[in-house]
Amino acid sequence: MPDYKRKKRRHFSAKPKTDRSKFAEKREKKNKIRFDDGTDTPKRKRSLTVLKGNKEELRKRWQRGLVIALVIILTVVICEITIPAGIPETISTLVASFGSGNYPIEFDSSNTQNTVSKGGFYYVLTDGEIMAVTSGGKVIFSHNHGFENPVIKTSKTRALLFNQGGNDVIIFNLNKVCSTITTEKEIINAAIGEDGSYAIITGADSYVAAVNVYTKRDKLIYQWYSSSDMVNNVAIAPSGKKIAVSTLATNVSGFNSKLMILNFKSANPEFTKDYDGEIIYDLSAASLRGVAVATANTYDFIRWHKYESKEYENEYNLQMLRESSKGALLVYNRENDKTDNRIVIISKKGEVKHQLRFNGIITDVAYKNNHIYCISDTKAYILDMEGKVIRTADCGFGVVRFSVVSQNEIAVVTDNAINVIKFE
Repeated sequence: MPDYKRKKRRHFSAKPKTDRSKFAEKREKKNKIRFDDGTDTPKRKRSLTVLKGNKEELRKRWQRGLVIALVIILTVVICEITIPAGIPETISTLVASFGSGNYPIEFDSSNTQNTVSKGGFYYVLTDGEIMAVTSGGKVIFSHNHGFENPVIKTSKTRALLFNQGGNDVIIFNLNKVCSTITTEKEIINAAIGEDGSYAIITGADSYVAAVNVYTKRDKLIYQWYSSSDMVNNVAIAPSGKKIAVSTLATNVSGFNSKLMILNFKSANPEFTKDYDGEIIYDLSAASLRGVAVATANTYDFIRWHKYESKEYENEYNLQMLRESSKGALLVYNRENDKTDNRIVIISKKGEVKHQLRFNGIITDVAYKNNHIYCISDTKAYILDMEGKVIRTADCGFGVVRFSVVSQNEIAVVTDNAINVIKFE
C-alpha cells in the first residue's frame, strides 16, 4: 500500500477503543458453573426466596429455644413440687440409704421411744440415742442426744429431734448434723417440712405461746403469737409457704380446739375450723395434698388450697396413728377392751379405702405393699385388706416397734437390739 494511503497516527494518541464484547465473554465464562457432566450452566443469582429461607430458619431457632426454656421451667416447677428438699439432698439421701450390714444390731439403751420408716431406711429413737438404719441392716449414722424427753419429727430427707419441755433442737440428714438450735423458752412441739423448713412452738413473754418458722438454713421467716389459747401442734405445707396450727382452750363444759391455716404474709388465718369438745392430738402434713387433723374419734383431712374437708368418724377411740406419703393407718379400740380393734386405711386424698377388724392387743402396726403388718403379743402378722391373716411369724417378747424391710421381712426393735424376722 502506498504511503500516502496509510493512516497517520500521532505520536501521542488516545488509547484504542476497547472491544466490549471481550469483557462480556469473560463475564459469561465467570458466571458459568461446570457440573460433573461437563455442561456449563450460568450461576443463579441470589433471590428473595433465599432471604426468606434465612428468616424462616431464624424463626425456627427462636421457637426451639423457647421450647427448651419452657421445658426447663416446667422441670424446675415439677421438681419444686415433687422434690421440695432439692435434687442434691434427695440424691445424697437415696445414695446413703443403700447398703447392707448385719443383724442383729445392738445398742446401749433402756427404753426405745419410737421408730419411723422412710422407705429404704428407718430411724430408731431411744432414750439416749438416735440412729438411721438401712433396710439391709447398715447403720448410716448414730448420735447420742442426751435429751430427757426426746421427740422425733421427720421429712423425706431430714429428721428433727427436740427435747420436749427443754430448749434444744437438732436437725439431721443422713450425712451430717445440719443444725443445732437452743431456744430461750421451753419447747412445746415442733415440725419439719418437706423442703427442710421447720417450726418450733415455745412459750413466750406476754403471750401463751409463740410459733417460730425457719428456713432450712436457719433463717427466721415468720412468727405467730397466741394471746389466750395454748398452741399444741404445728404442721408445715410441703411448699414451705403455709403452716397449720392447733390451739387448745378450756371452758366450763370441757375442752375446745381450733385449727388455723396461716400464710407468712399475715397473722390472720386464711382458714379456721372449730372442734368443740375435742382435743386435736396430732397434725400431719405427710400427704402433699393437705393436712390431717386427728382427734379421739375423728380424722379430718383438709386440703392446703380451697380448704375442702373430708372427715371420718369412729365411735371407738383412736389408739394408733401411722402417717406416710401413701396415706394413713388408724387403729381404734374400746377404752375397756383393747383387743377389739378397728383398723382404717385412709388414702393420701383423705378417702377411706379399707376398714377391717382385728382381735388382739396391737403393739405396733404398719401399712405397706398393700398389706397390713402388725405385732400382737409374741406374734407378727401380715393381713390382707379384708383382715384375713396371710402369714405369721414368732417375734418373741419385748418387741416395742418394727419397720417393714421387705415384703416378707420386718426389723423388730426391742429396748436394746434390732433383729429381722421372716414370715412363713
